[in-house]
Amino acid sequence: MATKDPLIGREARVKQDATTLKGAPHPHAGMRAQIIGKTPGGRQYQLQCGDVLINLPMADFVVLDAIETAPSESTLPLSALARSKTNRQIVEDDALMEMAATMKLYGVLQPLLVRRLPAERLQDTFENEATRHATHEIIAGERRFAAARIAGLRQVPVLMKDADNTTAVVMQLIENLHREDLNPLDEAHGIQLLVEDFELTRDAVADALKKSRSHVFESLRLLNLCPEATAAIKAGTLKRSIALLVAQRPTPALQVEFTKKVLTGGPEGGPMSYRSAKDLAQRNYMTDLTRAPFALDNAQLLPKVGACTQCPKRTGNNPELWDKAGTDVCTDTACFADKKEAHYEALKADAHAKGRQIITGREARELMPTEGATPKGYILLDKPKKGSTEPMREVLGQEVPQGKVVLIETPTGGVVEAVPVRAAGEALQAKGAAGKPEKKTPTRTKEELEDEYQQRWRSAAVRATIEGLRVDAEPESLDHLPEQAAYRVILTLARETDDSALRAIFQLPAHFDDDALEAAVRSAAQGAPRLQNMVLLMLAAAFDWGRLYNRPADEALHLESVAPIAKVDIGAIKREVQQAMNAEAVERAAEADAETAAPADKAKPALKPKAKGKGAVDGTGKTSQAEVMAGIAQAMTAAQPPASNNFEPGQDVRVRIDLKNAKGKLMLTKGAKGVITSKAGDRAWMLNVPDLPGANDLIADYTELEAADVEE
Repeated sequence: MATKDPLIGREARVKQDATTLKGAPHPHAGMRAQIIGKTPGGRQYQLQCGDVLINLPMADFVVLDAIETAPSESTLPLSALARSKTNRQIVEDDALMEMAATMKLYGVLQPLLVRRLPAERLQDTFENEATRHATHEIIAGERRFAAARIAGLRQVPVLMKDADNTTAVVMQLIENLHREDLNPLDEAHGIQLLVEDFELTRDAVADALKKSRSHVFESLRLLNLCPEATAAIKAGTLKRSIALLVAQRPTPALQVEFTKKVLTGGPEGGPMSYRSAKDLAQRNYMTDLTRAPFALDNAQLLPKVGACTQCPKRTGNNPELWDKAGTDVCTDTACFADKKEAHYEALKADAHAKGRQIITGREARELMPTEGATPKGYILLDKPKKGSTEPMREVLGQEVPQGKVVLIETPTGGVVEAVPVRAAGEALQAKGAAGKPEKKTPTRTKEELEDEYQQRWRSAAVRATIEGLRVDAEPESLDHLPEQAAYRVILTLARETDDSALRAIFQLPAHFDDDALEAAVRSAAQGAPRLQNMVLLMLAAAFDWGRLYNRPADEALHLESVAPIAKVDIGAIKREVQQAMNAEAVERAAEADAETAAPADKAKPALKPKAKGKGAVDGTGKTSQAEVMAGIAQAMTAAQPPASNNFEPGQDVRVRIDLKNAKGKLMLTKGAKGVITSKAGDRAWMLNVPDLPGANDLIADYTELEAADVEE
C-alpha cells in the first residue's frame, strides 16, 4: 500500500538558482509556495505559488519546516563522491523517490561508507564532468547518494574506510546482504566478481561473507540459468530454492521446460511449492543409472556424448551440485533415452547377425501388453525370479544356448531378452547337475569398509542420543537448543511445507522469498517449549544419520552438538563399532577358510584341540592360518546360540541386525520381530517387519535371524 508523501502539505521556498526546463532563471525564484501534490509521473512536485501552479523537481525548492539534523563528524559534498564500478546499478524507482522525500525533510540519517579514490580511477573520473572533482569512491550507500542528489542536498555524512579493491567489494556484498530486497542474482554477481576478478577461493568468499560454502556454490550456479528462469528471479516469481532445482537441469532446453512447469504447475496455475518442484525433478528429470540396460562405461554407444562414467551430467561427477543425490543418477533424461534407444538398436542388429528371433508389433503386444509384464510363455533374463534378488541371467548362467534367446519389443519401444519357459527349465536342470560353483568371499575395499564404519557408528550414536535425551538429559539442558540444530531442522521442515501454511506459521507476506523464510526460521529457532526442544534435538541428531556427501568422512556437526546433552559418548561408540567390525572380519575370514578346507558334500569338521608346545595337529610343526582365524571366531561366538537355517514361511523371527530395504535404505530392524514370507536362496529368507513402516520384502541371511521365542 502506498504511503503518503511526507512533503505534501508543507510550506516551501523556491531556490534562488532554480531554472526552467529551458535553463532560464525561474520566474518564481525566491518565492514562498505550498506543496500540494506530485505530477502524474511522480518525478516533480506541484507547488501553489500565489495564484500560479508550478512544477518543480525536489532539488529546486527548500522545505521551510525541515528538521535540522545534528552535524556529522565527517561530511563530504556530493561533487567529491564517485560511484563504484563494482556496485549494483541504481534504478530510479518509486522507492528511491520516497527515500529522497524523506531525506528532504530529515536529512541523511545513515552515513555513506567511502574510501579514498583509488589511483586507477583518476583518469575516468577526471574525464567525466560530473565526477571531475571527486576525491572519494562510494563503497556502500549508493542509493542514499542517488536519493540525496534527487533531494537537492549538497553534503552527506560519510564514514571513511581504508580499503583495497578486494576489501571494498566484500564490504559492498556484506552491505547488500542486509537488504530486504536483495536479489539472489545481485549477490551471485558479487560473489563471481570476488572469485574471478580478485581470485579469492570459494572458501575464502564464504568466510568473508559469513555464509556456508554450499551457499557460495549455489549462488554461482544461479548465473548459469536459462533466460526464462533469470527473468523469473528478477520478477520475484521464482524463489532461490526452486531456482537451484532449475540450475540442476544440465541443458538449456531442460531448464526452460522445468522453469515453465514450476511457474505454472502450482495452485490456480501459479508457482509450485519447493516440495512439489523437488518431487517433479526427481520423478521426471532424474534416472537411476544402476537400472540402465546398457554399460555405463560404453563410450561408443553415443560417441558424441561418451561414457556415463565420465559425464558431468552424472551426479557422482559433479558433487558440488548434487550434495546428497547419490553417485549414479543421470540428470539428462533425453540423453539417457537416446542411449537406451541406441542400445536396443545394437541388440537388434546383433540379433539379426546371429540369426536370433525378434518378436515385434502385434505379436509382441499380445505377449507383453504392459511395460514390465512377463511375456506369456517366456522368462525375462534381466528380471529377478520371484522370491529372489538375482536376475534370471545370473541364475541360469551359461546353460542357456544363445540360439534359444529371443528379443521382444516392449510397449515403449525398447527390447528385452527372454527365453522360453521350457528352455529355462532345462538350463536349471543342467546347472543343478553340474553342481554349485565354488563360493568366493568377496574382497571388501577400503571405501566400503569406511562407509560401513561411518554408517554403523552414526546410527548407533543417533539411537543412543535419542534414548539419552529421553531418559538421561538434565531438565535444564532442554531449555536451550543449539541454534545450528534448531535452524537446520526447522528450515528443512519449512522447505517441505506448503507456502500457504508457511505464511500462517511465520506470518509472512503473500509473496515472500527465501531470505524472508530463512529470517523467520532463524527467529523461531531462538526459543521453544521444553518438549518441543527435546523433539527438535532428536531430529537434529538424526540429520547426521548418514554422512553428508562431499564432506569430511567423520563430520557430524549436529550429532556432536546434541550428544553431550544426552550424555552420549560418541568416541566410545566409535570404538565399540570398530571392535565389532574387527571381530566380524575375523569371523568372515574363518568361515571362508573353513569352507575352502571342507568337502562340499560334508558338514564342517569340529576344530581339533591345539597341540601342546609348538607342534601342530597336521604334523608340520605350524598351525595353519585357517585354524587360527577359526579358533578366534569360535572363541568370540562361544557364548552365542548357534544359528539355524530351519526357518519356514509364516514363522515369527527376531532380526539380529539392521537390514537394508530394496532401495538400499538402512532400516532400524535390529531386535524387531518379523514374519518369514519365503525363501530367497540357499542361505537367505525374505521377511516383513509389521511394526516398522517400509520394512517389507527385506532379505536376510539365516545367521541374521533367530526364532522369536529365543531368549535375548
